[in-house]
Amino acid sequence: MKNAKCAKCGFVGWPDAEFCKRCGASMASTVVPAVEQPAGNFTAPYPNYHVASPAELKKGLAIASLVIGILNFFLLGIFGVPIIVGIVLSVVALNKINRYPHEYGGKSLAVGGLVTNIVSAVFLIPVMLIAAIAIPNLLAARRAANEGAAMNALIKIHGAEQTFQATRGNGYYGTLDDLRNESLIAPELAGGIRSGYRFSVQIVVDRGDGQPGFAAVAVPTEYRSSGRRSFFIDETGVLRGDDSHGNQANRYTPPVNFDRNYPERRSETRRSSQYADDE
Repeated sequence: MKNAKCAKCGFVGWPDAEFCKRCGASMASTVVPAVEQPAGNFTAPYPNYHVASPAELKKGLAIASLVIGILNFFLLGIFGVPIIVGIVLSVVALNKINRYPHEYGGKSLAVGGLVTNIVSAVFLIPVMLIAAIAIPNLLAARRAANEGAAMNALIKIHGAEQTFQATRGNGYYGTLDDLRNESLIAPELAGGIRSGYRFSVQIVVDRGDGQPGFAAVAVPTEYRSSGRRSFFIDETGVLRGDDSHGNQANRYTPPVNFDRNYPERRSETRRSSQYADDE
């Protein structure tokens, strides 16, 4: 079958068309051969896209997720944030690989990163449980040790004051610097801070009965963290202590051996004295 061609504008139309649909002129008898389809399979031409080789595929996200997963695995997942980051990177990498396989690769690496990060998250659970139990106990043990050291230090200060009054003080008590200069207390104790407590000594020339006195106090440097109780001792030698919420103890603070429930309990002062003698 041959198509009709317009002699005026060259438009090719149907063979039975009398007038050109483009310009309206009479169709010429000139016809052009119709384009015949080639025999056999015909593949329409497509743009020549570049297909990346496996070595050219992007694998940065997959590699990063695997590296983070390995680190979290060997660290037993003690850091929670890197686990979340590793899982997110693994999921993002797998999503890109599935959607754009011609551009992104490393599916096995991303799967490995996802698995190691999930295993690290599983390890993190018992670690957090152990930490939740151990950390408060460690803090309590630290506070108890600091409080014991503070009581021992005040007992040493009391003994040093008695020695200073009987010798260099000529009947009067001395400051922390005076006691240090006479080598009656350790230099770090004379500095005022030791074992999480702050120490100070106030000299009393006349306590109201014509006799000199002193007041030594120990207060936690960080209330609740380094210690809860504040302590007090004076020339009477009675060691007093209580939870004063970070404030100083005083002469009206209960003695440390005072227990409202068990008044017959052996005094902490006596135990502290034994510890001081052992040192």
